[in-house]
Amino acid sequence: MSFLKKLFGSKKKVVEPEKEKINVRGIYTNAHFDNRYEEENIDPKMVEGCLKMIESYFIDNKIIKKIEDPINHPINLDQLDQDGFGFILYCKAFRLEEAQAAMFLAYAFSAYLIENYSFKLFKDKNPEFPLRSMTLKYDKEGTMLSLYPFEYTSKVLNGNETFSNLEERVKSQITKMADINKVIHKFIKPGDKTD
Repeated sequence: MSFLKKLFGSKKKVVEPEKEKINVRGIYTNAHFDNRYEEENIDPKMVEGCLKMIESYFIDNKIIKKIEDPINHPINLDQLDQDGFGFILYCKAFRLEEAQAAMFLAYAFSAYLIENYSFKLFKDKNPEFPLRSMTLKYDKEGTMLSLYPFEYTSKVLNGNETFSNLEERVKSQITKMADINKVIHKFIKPGDKTD
């Protein structure tokens, strides 16, 4: 009886809505952004080559894609690492290095995010870390979300992450991105509780 009271008891816990948290690493001027980043376009032939290599992996390993189209869907890209004998070994059979295999996946994933979420590809002229010279940016009226596809691909290939996991986080972050005016207000008046 006490179990049922606990389960269906009349005391209701009121959960206070959490204040909007703004996760910001900094505010940059347009001049700073333009000096540091250079927008790039992925060469369509490069993307086509990456997608053909991915398609051939599925065919040669007799693996059925979980998502028919597009071939570079994150779930399919995860299969390259999880099903068959692995994309890196597959590329090595063609005398390609591990870095080249990772670049195939990074470009394929970048093309997916550009196509489906309107990210833009940039070259970072002054990357903070070695694997971050290639960066994707999502711009929501001045607030930027940054991803590093080559660095992330390395994490996937090391078994620490999945592409589909990152896509879910991207979807979540895009909907939660702060308004630029609130971000600026928080930096100018950090203790102000008026918003």
